[in-house]
Amino acid sequence: MDFIGIITKGLSTFFGFDSSVTIVGIILIVSILVRVEFKKAILGALKVSIGLTGLFLVVNLIQTAMVQPILNIISLYGINKSVVDIGWGCLGYAFGNTYGYFGVLVFLILNIFLVSIRFTQTLYVDVFNTWRAMLLAGMVGVVSGNFWIATVAVVVFLIIDVKAADIAAPYIEKINNFPPGGSWPHGTHFSFQACIAIPIEWVLKRIPVIKDATFNAETIQEKFGVLGETTVMGAVLGILIGLFSQIGIMASLLLGVKMAAAFLLLPRMASILVEGWFPIIKAARKILVSKMHRDDVRIALDCSTVIGHSAVVPTTLIMYPLALIISVLLPGNQMIASVSLIIVLWESAAVNAITEGNILHNIIILSIIVALFCWGATLMAGPMTQLAGSLGYDASKGALSAWDATGTPALVIVYKVFSWIFGF
Repeated sequence: MDFIGIITKGLSTFFGFDSSVTIVGIILIVSILVRVEFKKAILGALKVSIGLTGLFLVVNLIQTAMVQPILNIISLYGINKSVVDIGWGCLGYAFGNTYGYFGVLVFLILNIFLVSIRFTQTLYVDVFNTWRAMLLAGMVGVVSGNFWIATVAVVVFLIIDVKAADIAAPYIEKINNFPPGGSWPHGTHFSFQACIAIPIEWVLKRIPVIKDATFNAETIQEKFGVLGETTVMGAVLGILIGLFSQIGIMASLLLGVKMAAAFLLLPRMASILVEGWFPIIKAARKILVSKMHRDDVRIALDCSTVIGHSAVVPTTLIMYPLALIISVLLPGNQMIASVSLIIVLWESAAVNAITEGNILHNIIILSIIVALFCWGATLMAGPMTQLAGSLGYDASKGALSAWDATGTPALVIVYKVFSWIFGF
């Protein structure tokens, strides 16, 4: 077996574990490197894993609960789109293809050099979330038939990722009262969207009426009383979606309870996740400052660590139905968001860092970003379906795509630029 084949096999084995297991190993390795006390390292790694497990359980609860209502809405109101939303089903195609693993390894080595020469502040230890780069590599590799073009695409994509994270990190730290030293690249799924929000927020702050509108979590609770409470908002939203989709009264009430439970539990799971990361971030910062004689190096973290701000869940609750409506009515879009809707939670947190908790501004900016996701997912449905076909998917079942990966603006830009340069 050649050198690249050995690397690919080794990395595919590593990434083959469930993310909640992989993250424990990653955190333990990082903890040892930055000399965290062994007991704290074990507890921290387990808390991060528990927090992620809890988050994904809640996410799965929402996704499962929303499937039938969305199917009913599509059937009842005669909505017809040609692309199937597979959401995080993209993960299987990211890890299943062999084009991306070597590119990720090249980037991780290059990343250390780029940090040392101060090109970037972000040290990409959150390696699991390079999966979007591997998905990009799979699409580029299958369509172009060239391993090395795919490898370069991965490296370029992840360099954009860390630079976006550098820009967004101070905003994210500030609003979430996070200790210095964190960064949230997350495969351009998070910080890149925060960067998109920066110029839009600059414009909004110069528009009469809108610039002065203060619409935060405290305002909602003050004006709407019990209806402004997150759990109540979740319940009401779930019931309304259920009734609108005609799944039945009892099923609508159950959907309301599930939505309320999800939005009560999400911030609590995030707080457990943060608890696990804090000692590692502090220790890493201390080591990096003393060894490198600089205090600007940042450790890449999962973006779920910063979804706990009070404005994030209310924003998400408002954006759920709005994002669904946008995906239905937007001209040029061919994918109705179903399982992809869940990513609105993380996009809300990214944008919220820039608006400083202004829910009205969050909604305006997120509506623009959702439109970009829709168009991106439609544009990338072809290469995504080709990749899936190369891994055994029957394309006669319909074209595939998703917001959180194929529709992510940075991935679309990199793919389109490479397709223009190399003619595929």
